[in-house]
Amino acid sequence: MKKFLGVFFVFLALGVAPSVQAQKWQSVKKMLGGPKTKISYFSVRSKTEAAVLRAAQRAVLAPVETKNNEILISSLSQFAPEIKRYGRPPFPLAENENEMYRGMVLDADGKDLRYILQHGLEVSKSHYENFAAYDGKEYPDGTLAIYASHKVKIAETFLYAKVGVETYLPVILHLKKLGWRSIVSVPHDIPPSWIYRVSAILKINGRLTWGELKIRNNEFIFIPYPPAPQTGKE
Repeated sequence: MKKFLGVFFVFLALGVAPSVQAQKWQSVKKMLGGPKTKISYFSVRSKTEAAVLRAAQRAVLAPVETKNNEILISSLSQFAPEIKRYGRPPFPLAENENEMYRGMVLDADGKDLRYILQHGLEVSKSHYENFAAYDGKEYPDGTLAIYASHKVKIAETFLYAKVGVETYLPVILHLKKLGWRSIVSVPHDIPPSWIYRVSAILKINGRLTWGELKIRNNEFIFIPYPPAPQTGKE
């Protein structure tokens, strides 16, 4: 009896009838997936309804499992990282003497990447002008160009989105090597056949992970890379 009265006075102090509060609590439990997810009643009361919904969505996401080290990505946006908030893991692959690299920030849903893999990189969409073409030819002033680099570190500097963008898809395109300068100016389209590989950062099982992102049977496949060796340096 004393225990019942204690519970009753707690509900009374919160200003909600026990029967009404019990209904709300059951709704929250159902939203979170039942008894598998534990949540404090008092923490729920302290959050707005929108915050509770976001927490519920995160709670019901099952860990990602790999098959033959491949992850089938049904919804790319679900795995898009928040680089500004969490920081970026170091790129784990060594530079290839037959490749150059272009860092890009693409839409989180993968539409940009699908287009690039199908049509290549179109110089008409570039915001930069040619300064010294890789082929040594002279081009008219104002000629647009696509930039890439023989250095991964330079390509990585382009992996941050504009202010206000929450999630996005950071990628490094592995391209056919051109020219000899560390920064390469390409004053024409880069065809899909010159794109050897797409490296991307996705949030897998709560961790930012580098891996190869490809399309197979019109679906995205993500193959995680082994993490970069620890060097003891930031």
